[in-house]
Amino acid sequence: MATRTNIPEPVLELLWNEYCSTIKYQREKNSIKVTMNFDEYLSLWSMTRINTMAKKIEMGQKSIDYYMKNKLYGPVCGWVSREARILGGTMTVADAKIMKAEDSKRMFQFQVGDKHGASARASIGDAKRGKPQSEEHVKKRTAGQIGKKRGPMSEEAKAKLRSTRAANNAAKEKTNDL
Repeated sequence: MATRTNIPEPVLELLWNEYCSTIKYQREKNSIKVTMNFDEYLSLWSMTRINTMAKKIEMGQKSIDYYMKNKLYGPVCGWVSREARILGGTMTVADAKIMKAEDSKRMFQFQVGDKHGASARASIGDAKRGKPQSEEHVKKRTAGQIGKKRGPMSEEAKAKLRSTRAANNAAKEKTNDL
């Protein structure tokens, strides 16, 4: 656990900038208020990461910039878990954790069991609507429905299916006659 006394001055300045950017990012992107102070923020950092930053600073500005801004391995102040983040809420020292940028990003990616919202479903449907599907795709989709029971259909739905089938069959016959 890091404190102000055991952190070199150049690293302390760097961490102050990171602290300020964390507060700004959470406020602007997620409408979250960060309630931890700078000393609490420092306690999140391991001495291993701090020593790495000190070495990178000694190597030069490009080295520390690359380390801090790396999209995969750069350290960021993220959330302990997905459940801890509530948009419009607060971030405390108990909710925060220093982790790799990639880990923070993956934590909030769409995962098994997640459900799309109504607007996401609409945009996915709009993107797919009207595009032809390959035979292979159609076979996979129909194979996935084999053995699945569907609920009872209304008379309107049955009539719509009948008319669609009739139109498809008529179109097939027309192309076969040519």
